[in-house]
Amino acid sequence: MSAILKSFVGWTVVPDFATKNGLFMIHTYLFPLLKLKAPAPKSPTYYLHYRWTFAVVVLGYLFYTIFEGSRTMQPNFYEILGVLPDVDENGLRMAFKRFAKRYHPDRPGVGRQGEELFMATRDAFEALKNPTVRFAYDRFGPDVLQWKLSTPREYMRQGLMQSSGYHIFSGIALAVVSSIGRPSPVRFWRYLLYWSFFALELSFILYPPPSSSAPITDISIKNTFHMIFPYRVPYQHILFLHQVFMFFSIAVSRVAPRLFPDDSRSEYEIVVQHIAALAGFGDREASIMLHTELHAAHPLKESNTSSLSQIQPCTPSPDVMDSLAKEMENMIIETNLQANIPPLRAAREAAIERGRAERELKEKEEKERHALSRTPGGKVSAEISGNLPSPRPSPPPPPTGMGRRNSSYVRARSARVRCATV
Repeated sequence: MSAILKSFVGWTVVPDFATKNGLFMIHTYLFPLLKLKAPAPKSPTYYLHYRWTFAVVVLGYLFYTIFEGSRTMQPNFYEILGVLPDVDENGLRMAFKRFAKRYHPDRPGVGRQGEELFMATRDAFEALKNPTVRFAYDRFGPDVLQWKLSTPREYMRQGLMQSSGYHIFSGIALAVVSSIGRPSPVRFWRYLLYWSFFALELSFILYPPPSSSAPITDISIKNTFHMIFPYRVPYQHILFLHQVFMFFSIAVSRVAPRLFPDDSRSEYEIVVQHIAALAGFGDREASIMLHTELHAAHPLKESNTSSLSQIQPCTPSPDVMDSLAKEMENMIIETNLQANIPPLRAAREAAIERGRAERELKEKEEKERHALSRTPGGKVSAEISGNLPSPRPSPPPPPTGMGRRNSSYVRARSARVRCATV
């Protein structure tokens, strides 16, 4: 548990600290030597350099932790005796005799630690004389020495049940970590690593390890492990895979978001910023419109050519405030009347019906009055009431002499017309 906590703290602190200081040294000392110009902080080029430096630091720290985990792994029984894992029983006995000559408690200078090592190795040697126990030891480690089983099938079942605890815990932790936050492509790579290492672990348990005497004809992961660590057995390879899985999971979670930033997130932030800008613009336009309306109702006394977008102080007169208050009261009353409240709705409908009836009655009276004025009886009534127009005055009579001359002229003309006709 302490190793896991130490690794977690290291992966949380070391990469960022090493990246910042390493990038500072590169920009300060290496770029001037190469006659390159260091980018400005918080510029796109600076962020690009930071991502690449961060990836190099994390990958380097990953290889260091893998190497350190491999170096500090507890040795197996074969490594203590100095023989290969596929040694036969005679070779194993000879190796134990050589070990006993060096670490037997009766020999001077062995000490308490050497005595404990000798006792543990002797117990393991006595147990590994049994081929079934040796088969289980190679796959599940020193814990099988405490199991009181007899057949390889029983050892295999017990070992798989014990190994399943790690995978159940890892699967639950992986699901919890993946469910935190919004979806990310890193989740897919975590699950891919989990199932890949799980399948590789099953191959180490279910299939026999390659022999050291047989030539390696194909390049596989198992053969690669056997070539790199020839004195190790499958259970040590499995423990190493557990460490590598943890390191790779942390590295993917830290490197992938920095090296390959999420474009959808950038687009989302751009859209949010655009919406915020539009909201601010709309609020500004609404303020301008409201300010314009207020100044239209109560203009400034002094001449001012400033833009209406800059709200100017306005002290309206009492008359304007009274008018505004009345209009606001009317708006409130109208809003309340339009609300779906039974008493107000009934009063509003009754007032509308009453106004409609009064208007119809008034229109009917106007029509009757108009029709009465167009009938003969209507003229008499109009004459009685004095509503008829005044008569036009008669023209004045003509002069006396002018009438006679005109009449004699008419008679003489008529006589000439008759004679011409005859």
